[in-house]
Amino acid sequence: MTGPALRRLVHASSALPLLLVPVAGWSVLAFVVSVAVVVGWMLETARIMDPRVHGYLSRLVPVFRAAEMKRPCGAAWLGAGYLFAVWFPSPAPAAAILVVALADPAASLVGSRFSPAPVGAKTLAGSAAHFAVACAVLAALAYPWWLVLGVATLVTALERWSAPLNDNLVVPPAVALAVTLLG
Repeated sequence: MTGPALRRLVHASSALPLLLVPVAGWSVLAFVVSVAVVVGWMLETARIMDPRVHGYLSRLVPVFRAAEMKRPCGAAWLGAGYLFAVWFPSPAPAAAILVVALADPAASLVGSRFSPAPVGAKTLAGSAAHFAVACAVLAALAYPWWLVLGVATLVTALERWSAPLNDNLVVPPAVALAVTLLG
């Protein structure tokens, strides 16, 4: 499996902790995400500071981009974004996690296939895919059409133009906040 494909798979699988909710509840999800983020950032700090740790992790899970050698990777920012989102009232965390876990890899896949651009660059085709998947997720969660369109537009714009902040940090709490305020 290629690095970009594995990256997309890891991103999409980040929604799996939602499976805890029916069994254990929202507070357990928030606790598990919180612990995972703390542990993840400790590991990320070690990876950035020690080239040996970076080398080991790069061989174990070959998803790191060259630019992430000395800065936090997208998965670390994704965890932090989820950490902010899981503390919103339910069901907002589910919307946030599902939108980001599914729309971002869809944007990457479509953008890389239909709009050749440098690695990591945002494309119009990718943004269209992000918007479509965000709409599908929010509609599947039974939000009203006007909220679906508004939130999908907002978070697609944030995903596309979130610099200097990482979109994985910005989009999850934006989805949670928007569906909480508008839902």
